[in-house]
Amino acid sequence: MGINVLINPLIALNMKPTDYAIVGFYNSFNGLLAPLISFYAFGYYTKRYFEVNSEERTVLKYTIFKSLIYLSLFISVVSLLGIFVYMHFFNKGSSIPFFPYAFFSVLSIPLTGIVTLRLTDYKMQKKSRSFFRLSVSRGLILASLSIILVVVAKLGAFGKMGATFLASFVMFTYVLKQEWDMLKRKMDWMVFKSMLLFVWPLIIGAMLHFFTNGYDRIYLERLGNTKELGYYVVAVQIVTYIAVFRTAISSTFQPDMYKAVIERNWRTASKYMFIMIMSTTLIVLVFILLAPFIINILTAGRYSYSAKYARILAFSQITQALYFIGTEIT
Repeated sequence: MGINVLINPLIALNMKPTDYAIVGFYNSFNGLLAPLISFYAFGYYTKRYFEVNSEERTVLKYTIFKSLIYLSLFISVVSLLGIFVYMHFFNKGSSIPFFPYAFFSVLSIPLTGIVTLRLTDYKMQKKSRSFFRLSVSRGLILASLSIILVVVAKLGAFGKMGATFLASFVMFTYVLKQEWDMLKRKMDWMVFKSMLLFVWPLIIGAMLHFFTNGYDRIYLERLGNTKELGYYVVAVQIVTYIAVFRTAISSTFQPDMYKAVIERNWRTASKYMFIMIMSTTLIVLVFILLAPFIINILTAGRYSYSAKYARILAFSQITQALYFIGTEIT
């Protein structure tokens, strides 16, 4: 989040509202497609982590690893075709082009799968240094590519989305090389089947979340005011920093909360839930008070108009915190 905050003014100075509209429009599909493409594999891994022994955990890990490569790629191609059909048959009048933006947006998702699995493994083992190095490396690569393609090369939306795709590809290649032995192992189809039976209602539930975080941009794009949509997308992206903060807090306490829930230690679990909810509420209230000032700094004074949208959107982070905690516990 700190890296993004530092480079955000530079990006804002080199992105037009229409560029933000393109990026926000295609990124909005991620709320619908990401749960399907990653099939909630990380949730299943964390759920099973304390329930199995080390040998079974290894089998679980390489089964999910291979699934995140082969199955995720197949679902991504199907998803890309779905967006193509929507844009060319149901949204013909759109001023937002399909290629290459849809390609960058959708195919970036499967490239993050095995990276997120490794981060999840570090999190569950409480290997905070390894988690830190991998997380920050990804952030630095993305920031560097964004500066090169958006600030230096002046490629606007193409540069912004291209940087995300290239950063994801670099990290995917690195983790794949590190975990190459996993590809040589045979998948345990019983584990795979058990995973799918567990995750399918979670996938549906997460995909429905698209209608509270994603569908808004799809709907607003159809109104035809791309410039205004760009200002709205800037507000969405600024509020995303609160989501990053919320996710960081959640990641910190998630292993302990999972363990407490599995052991039915509700007093300890409640303590972690209280910390997560109150910390999110506090940051949201501070943001709402300082929104015009914060957005003025983060966008180098270019998108101060977005503050009116950001203040409203910020409230959703509190309800999202409640939603995700409830989902994880159940």
